[in-house]
Amino acid sequence: MRHLVIGLALVSASAAARDLPVPPDKGWKHAATGVVLTAQLAGMHRTALTDATDSESDVTAQFETDDGSVFATVFLFRPAVADVGVWFDRARTALEAGDRFRDAAPATVDPLSFATGGAPATSSLRQVYAMAGGPYRSTGLAVMPVGDWIITLRMSAKARTAAELDAQMLQTIAAMHWPTPAGLAVTPAAPVKACATPLVFGKAKQVKGDGGDLLSSLLMGSLTSKVRAESKEATAPHPTWCRNGEGRVEYAAYRSSLDMSGYTLALFDSGRAVSVFPSLMAQIEKTGVYSVTLEDVDGTSYAYPSFSSLPSPEQVWKLLERGERIGTAKEGKITLSPKAL
Repeated sequence: MRHLVIGLALVSASAAARDLPVPPDKGWKHAATGVVLTAQLAGMHRTALTDATDSESDVTAQFETDDGSVFATVFLFRPAVADVGVWFDRARTALEAGDRFRDAAPATVDPLSFATGGAPATSSLRQVYAMAGGPYRSTGLAVMPVGDWIITLRMSAKARTAAELDAQMLQTIAAMHWPTPAGLAVTPAAPVKACATPLVFGKAKQVKGDGGDLLSSLLMGSLTSKVRAESKEATAPHPTWCRNGEGRVEYAAYRSSLDMSGYTLALFDSGRAVSVFPSLMAQIEKTGVYSVTLEDVDGTSYAYPSFSSLPSPEQVWKLLERGERIGTAKEGKITLSPKAL
């Protein structure tokens, strides 16, 4: 993750990570999930532990062997979309687009599904890559659920083959202290495929949104975050997801089998996502207006101006770049911009 320094200012109120006050020789337990990251992990020592939020909602831990030949980064975040396939797709796009790993060759055509920490299903995905040149011989990626949280592991080695790195990745994952039962997730993970019938985008125009729409979008996002934060079990039906077109490092559009009327724009591989769907009043009055709402990993929802019809992902991204937020909601508290109404 992560392109976060570039993109975080666009989508979040926080722009800099803070060091967590944990001594280098002590373990750290994540309060929300129960995951424990020890000071030593499968022959590597922890070199950094940071949080991009003030609530341990976007934690990064770095590990390295004493000789610097192998290093790993563990990302723990609460995504707006609790789906392993979506965030594996995002992380894989970021990895394969990186300058150091642009020529990496995957060891398998498709990522491998596997179980973690005693989970009752193969709810995780991983993939390793061989490197033909450069300072690294192999690199790898794993994405694992812990309830509606996600753990992403990135690992690279200067001398190990892809098969050797894959074995060490599994040792590293096993060495983490997982809650019981791990993740609560029982849905098998599957790679995201391209949508069979992609959306077609016209020339959507930005419009002034309805005040009721704005409030309902913010309240719904805030309520969903609150319910998920308090829930101990995954009770909602789990949708299948497809990717609408090709993804970019900055974003990709995904569609859920539970609602195909719009799309979700997943940003970078950071867990943040934008909902682009018909507004509440548009559904009642058949106006065709689409609302745009971003959900951050800390549960904050941001409302943006609406569009007269379904906007393209490029249009939504430009809207985020311009920073045109018109409303914010967190834990039931709503703040509206003077431009909102």
